[in-house]
Amino acid sequence: MTTMDKIERLSGWMFWISTILAYVLPATVILAILRSWYDPAALVARFPQLPPGTLATAFQGALVAIVGVLSVYPMVQAFLGMARLFGRYRLGEILTEPCARDILRIGQALFAVAAMTVLVPTLQVLILSWGNAPGGRILSIGVDGSTLGFLLSGGLLIVIGWVMREAVQVAEDAKGFV
Repeated sequence: MTTMDKIERLSGWMFWISTILAYVLPATVILAILRSWYDPAALVARFPQLPPGTLATAFQGALVAIVGVLSVYPMVQAFLGMARLFGRYRLGEILTEPCARDILRIGQALFAVAAMTVLVPTLQVLILSWGNAPGGRILSIGVDGSTLGFLLSGGLLIVIGWVMREAVQVAEDAKGFV
């Protein structure tokens, strides 16, 4: 089995996995949103940084859910970009400008995921604690290893996309020269 055969075969599997995830992720988020809206007390329990006795209204639950939905968008874009890229690879299209563009967009989406992992929980805790007495309102900003992982992976893919775009341009220029 050649390397190209391996690339095409693995890309076929990765195409389907990333495509399925692009649709399953929003569905699970919608279910979580409905639960948050109908049971705001359960929502408060998901945020341990909130002070004991914090109560959430259905309106706060809905706002937290809406913010949560916005956070899913970049990850869905990353999965759809991966599906496009793996779709190209499984058909044998490897070193092309569309592949470079897909890699760049996946990197940008992962970079946005990193930003969302900081911004979204911060906004959600702020929304849930705004009804607390002064001194009980919380502004909690956190960065963890997964955030840094998304940030570095996104940055790496952005650079690889740019490098690949340059490589495609050099190859096209070389063809025109010969």
